Amino acid sequence: MTDDKPTMRITTPTDLAGAVPHMVGYQPDNNQIAILGFHGPNYIGAAVHTWSAALGDGPAHAAEVTDYISRAFGGRADSYLAIGYGPEGPERALLFQDAFTQQTESKVQAWAVDNDRLQIFTPGRGWSPEAPLETTAGTEFAMVTGAQPAATREELVQQYEPVSEDQQAHLNPDTAERFATMAPTAQYEWAARALTEGTESKTGLTDEQVSIIAHATATSVHIRDNLLADVVGNGVKADRLVDVFRRCDDARRPDMADLAGAAQFISQGSTVAIEAITRHTTGELGRMANHAATLGLDPKPLVDSIDRNELRQRLTAADRQHYRSHIASHSPLLPNPDPRAPTRPAPGTAHPLRQGPGAWMDMDR
Repeated sequence: MTDDKPTMRITTPTDLAGAVPHMVGYQPDNNQIAILGFHGPNYIGAAVHTWSAALGDGPAHAAEVTDYISRAFGGRADSYLAIGYGPEGPERALLFQDAFTQQTESKVQAWAVDNDRLQIFTPGRGWSPEAPLETTAGTEFAMVTGAQPAATREELVQQYEPVSEDQQAHLNPDTAERFATMAPTAQYEWAARALTEGTESKTGLTDEQVSIIAHATATSVHIRDNLLADVVGNGVKADRLVDVFRRCDDARRPDMADLAGAAQFISQGSTVAIEAITRHTTGELGRMANHAATLGLDPKPLVDSIDRNELRQRLTAADRQHYRSHIASHSPLLPNPDPRAPTRPAPGTAHPLRQGPGAWMDMDR
């Protein structure tokens, strides 16, 4: 399954400027500037930079941020649009236009938005008269997706916070006991199937699917890595993993933050989302994903390095270890640590060694 996300039909500059909040997830405020990347007529993605008094408005700072943003887009974008917001928007947009022109060979435009009115800069002619923003495209997009942009960045961050304890998804104890006895490959396949079914469902993941994915992820890094590979080329799956992170129980949330944060990075998700998710992790994978996103690194080299055959081989090796450990723990030849329980027969006794019914044999199903 590939990405099949709704799109917006943009026909005018005022349409595009009015749709920016839907593109970035929230309404940029007066101390921010949005950089939109395009490949030909196709929208690639957006980055939003926040100015502060400590940063200043100088060309050096614009050049530093431009380097970060252009590295994030890599070779995917061949043109950029800088939109400055608020009273200082026109000046800041021109600073970024100059910086992109100097650092890249891409075509760059400078726009400014203040009080829901747009101005467009044309070299040799200056800024255009103000025109009101159009919200038709964004409104239609919201009607199809059911998602409205947040009012602020802080409000967007709140959308990635874990649910309250009484809303968390917990696995049925009998299912959890059965799941714990399964080999890693079987656990992965169950979790992968749950993720796929939840991705294809219009209603999203059930509580059981959330719990199965979270249990599997916390059980083994090999399961986690195979689930991460399943996300490649499927941003909807990456978003479903964010849902698992938010709804799983507290004990498994750090591991899910690792997986969900990395999934957002390789699917070129919002840096706001990656930062909000990975603040809950204690693992290296999530921290690396957040660091890479902060540096503006292109995820393509990481995606290209994923070897599905190698990842499945690691699962197979984990299966062998699982079987060896299970057999050893049930072997009557091992010392019995419980003096109250029957001990193994002494050498030379008439009692033959007997295996149990072999309950472990069904663990690869």
